[in-house]
Amino acid sequence: MTHPTDRVVKELVDIYSPTGNEEKAVEYFGREILRLGADEFLVDRAGNGVSIFSGGSPEILVCGHIDTVPGELPVREDGDTLYGRGTTDAKSSLVSLMFGTSIAKQRGFGGTIRMIAAVGEEGPGKGIMEVASSQPRSDYAIFGEPSAVTGITVGYRGRILLDMEFRSGQVHASAPWLGQSAVESAVEAWNSVRDKLGKNREFSKVSAALTSIRAGDADNMTPSNALMTLDVRYPPSRKQDDVLSEILDLVKSSTASEPSFMIRSSVEPYVSGLKTPLISAFKESVRKNTGSEAQLLFKSGSGDMNILGSRWKIPCVTYGPGNPQLSHTELEEISLEEVWRSAEIVADALLNLERGRKEGQAISEKGRGTT
Repeated sequence: MTHPTDRVVKELVDIYSPTGNEEKAVEYFGREILRLGADEFLVDRAGNGVSIFSGGSPEILVCGHIDTVPGELPVREDGDTLYGRGTTDAKSSLVSLMFGTSIAKQRGFGGTIRMIAAVGEEGPGKGIMEVASSQPRSDYAIFGEPSAVTGITVGYRGRILLDMEFRSGQVHASAPWLGQSAVESAVEAWNSVRDKLGKNREFSKVSAALTSIRAGDADNMTPSNALMTLDVRYPPSRKQDDVLSEILDLVKSSTASEPSFMIRSSVEPYVSGLKTPLISAFKESVRKNTGSEAQLLFKSGSGDMNILGSRWKIPCVTYGPGNPQLSHTELEEISLEEVWRSAEIVADALLNLERGRKEGQAISEKGRGTT
């Protein structure tokens, strides 16, 4: 069975758009979102695609990122399954949000929706930072990332992208016993960090991953400098400075070489209030459309919700089709049926949210009238 979302998700995935090269995908988003009923479309200073579905209250930001990690993959379809870079993370989620917004407006949603295709999410987050600083603060925000049809992401850990540089003397490769190289110091440091933090899966714990080591200029001498990058994730119960101190203490205890370090970027943790009207609206929609109870997810990663939720202090959720464990892998895939079902869930959640808001206002006004 085909759905209106099928063509759009296939065509969007076919546009390779790694972080920093999103222009063609944003142009495509603009054409399609206007076709779906948006009243305005523009490209902002960061390169985000920004569209507006006009209305009154409530005002809702709906945002999915249009960039992907690098590494082009063959785009192919096998029955209901679409393969290719971005199918999981997170162009399918963006398409579900696009159609969910459009369907809700067609069914009478009277609020204002700013539907955004954000750039740079897989990088330093320049897209969402521009949104947070330039767009009017909304009442609620919905982000797009894979959570499977019945999952609603309500929490993300924080992130520290940390560069460490190690230095040493240089010796001939035929006499390595004359001195420890910078890269050996980096490896010792990483082994110490990995042993303590490298296998922590729980949302409530700090984890660290080694993402790169760059060292060496020649094959016949040991490296005099090595640059190591760590991706550190931490829960809301921890402070960034404390986490950084823990990492540095582990490094200092493992090697005589004390590195210089620089925080390349950082994102605060974010956990939504668990009893907000937004979460209730999504839970009701998931139940109606699937017959199952929604699962509230606390993810080990980080997303655009961290940045905007922390700055605007508004209720946020992240939702979208797909298996999040396939994100950033060569196995990315998405069920086309799941994209459409997720769009229907988004639409109903928006309508539930508006209805609940009106009912709450009516009860409040009735109460004031009887006092």
